[in-house]
Amino acid sequence: MVLALLLPLLLAHPAAPQNLEEQLELFLRWFPGEYDNHEQVFRARAKGEKPHEHLHHIFAPVELPAVGEHVFYVQQSFPEEGGRIYRQRLYRFTPNRERQAIQLTIFSFPDDQAMVDAHLHPEKLARLDPSTLRSIPGCEVYWHFTGEYFEGRMDEGACSFISPRSGKRITIHDDLKLTAEEIWIRDVARDEEGNLVFGDPEREHHKNRKVLYYDGWAAVKRAGPAASAEDRDWIGMRGLRLHNEGDRIRLKTEAGEPLPWEIQLARLTYEQTQVPVFTLRVLEAESGRLIGYAWAEPGAKRLGINLGWLQAGFTLKASDPHFGFR
Repeated sequence: MVLALLLPLLLAHPAAPQNLEEQLELFLRWFPGEYDNHEQVFRARAKGEKPHEHLHHIFAPVELPAVGEHVFYVQQSFPEEGGRIYRQRLYRFTPNRERQAIQLTIFSFPDDQAMVDAHLHPEKLARLDPSTLRSIPGCEVYWHFTGEYFEGRMDEGACSFISPRSGKRITIHDDLKLTAEEIWIRDVARDEEGNLVFGDPEREHHKNRKVLYYDGWAAVKRAGPAASAEDRDWIGMRGLRLHNEGDRIRLKTEAGEPLPWEIQLARLTYEQTQVPVFTLRVLEAESGRLIGYAWAEPGAKRLGINLGWLQAGFTLKASDPHFGFR
């Protein structure tokens, strides 16, 4: 009787991994995906505070046996700057038994531009000569499992290089946290005089959530909000895809001409209620002004809106939901 009562609890809370191999297995289940810190930025702006940079991260597993068994292509970008990429790397994860940690070795490419969107074009990585990859000794990140999440850190003062711009030695320290749904990142760099180059050790981490992708459609009356109820001049759009962490898409005519409105999916927690919700928002494209929205529970599989002159519906992508490209 007691076992029967405890079994659902045991299944809901499986035993924590006890050894390094089990920890690596769990880490490799949690880590892959796309992440975004949209809500962190949204909430800071709503309170009139200086926000963190809005960042989007892709951590895509790739097959590169010459580099290692557990290898990821990494692409990090600024969504509010047209998706401008600011960093591309290869990550290799290996068990480090001496430290009882998961070791992350970071490789940079000889030509970043040649590797753009390599997660979409595996032939780019297939042509890559592993001997041209660069890693800086001392810049390894060591991940330890706390029993609830993974903490990742570089050895203090070990990761440094000479900046080609300033000619000064730059020292970097990474401080990270990984859960099943989030990765928190705090990168801090100082020059040899101790001046801050980037990052801020006093500010909180960039808190990035793993995104979910939704496929959908939209229909809008050509006359927009001024359209009458009898107006039947609709513009239909299908094959739309958005993720749920602030992703936006411009609505367009059949000829591909942009309309004045955007649709956005976003998980948000409003200051007035402190209740997390999943929203489908209609915005003015140029000003970003909110026109209307619908909401549901975070993680809802379907969400739609009907404003009379505009209708839209989105459904959770059926397979591999943490990647938009599969």
